[in-house]
Amino acid sequence: MDGALPGGFHEQPPGATPKEKYNRGMKHGTFEKEILIDADAASVMKLISNYDRHEEIHPLIEKVVRAEKSPPGVERFLITDRLQWGPFMFKVKYRADIVSVTEDSVHTEAYQSPGTSVRNVSRVTPAEGGVYLHETITMEAPDLLFDYAFRQAKSAHEELLKRIKDFAEARRSE
Repeated sequence: MDGALPGGFHEQPPGATPKEKYNRGMKHGTFEKEILIDADAASVMKLISNYDRHEEIHPLIEKVVRAEKSPPGVERFLITDRLQWGPFMFKVKYRADIVSVTEDSVHTEAYQSPGTSVRNVSRVTPAEGGVYLHETITMEAPDLLFDYAFRQAKSAHEELLKRIKDFAEARRSE
């Protein structure tokens, strides 16, 4: 037999690791965004290192709720996004973790079923005229969802950086 199982399923090749088995049918991608913000690093870090203002500044987020329990050293949130696919509007709920915060970077990870994960490393670096906010976003999602989810993430994060800039610069002038 050629590895076929009843129902058209196939066995995994001999020696396939659990991760290799899981990654079949998954796509991966990374993109980067950067913006110059006329504000100090501490103000920008305060905006990106917690989700207190994400309902205001993230273009897709409709609701943010702090999870009742989080692993040690992690801040966990339950987030609801409002998305559109053609004429259809729908909501998705997912878990987002703030994994680490340093004086100049924030590492977050988000997970949504089925099998979608987004990792974000944001860095704030001093520059003439303010600071640069640089994001590196890595996504993994099932083949059928990946292209849509990746386009949504790229568009949302471009708008998010613009809103962070506007928010931080408005606060600076107060």
